[in-house]
Amino acid sequence: MKSILLGLSLTLLASSALAIDMTAPVKTLMQIAQKNWERDNTDFRDMFGDDLLDEIYSRDFANSYREASKFPVYDPPEGETTGTPLDYDPIVGGQDSCPIEKLKIEDDGDGQVVATFDNRNCFDEATNEPERVLIFHVIEEQGKAVIDDLYEVVDGQTGESLKGYLKEIGAQ
Repeated sequence: MKSILLGLSLTLLASSALAIDMTAPVKTLMQIAQKNWERDNTDFRDMFGDDLLDEIYSRDFANSYREASKFPVYDPPEGETTGTPLDYDPIVGGQDSCPIEKLKIEDDGDGQVVATFDNRNCFDEATNEPERVLIFHVIEEQGKAVIDDLYEVVDGQTGESLKGYLKEIGAQ
């Protein structure tokens, strides 16, 4: 009986040690977003750069972004053929943002990770604005957690799929 309990205990310990932190890619992305929107930041990092597409996003999301980037919103730099397909920052929900404050990241289970934060605190009309809420669909791929999609919550309702939007752009 003792050996069964010991074996069960070791199995539980091993499985909990191997558990994947589904919030890890969201934390990485949100740390980059926080740094990007600091008041005096001069070291902007592309949240959809190749390094991050390969590291924190699913293969399907990365492929969707890369296909969409063949249809850039702005003319790409001389000698380049791709560029950002987005004319806004989907994390902060616009082209302008205040520093990201009051960031909370929670694993809601079933691959859903929710990030809430305040990024309107420096605007004059910001006093009554609700916190920004993003829902990340996180999956396991090759033994690690990766972001497969992102949804903005607008007026309490889940908004459009970012990956779906990128697929639409890429299908042009």
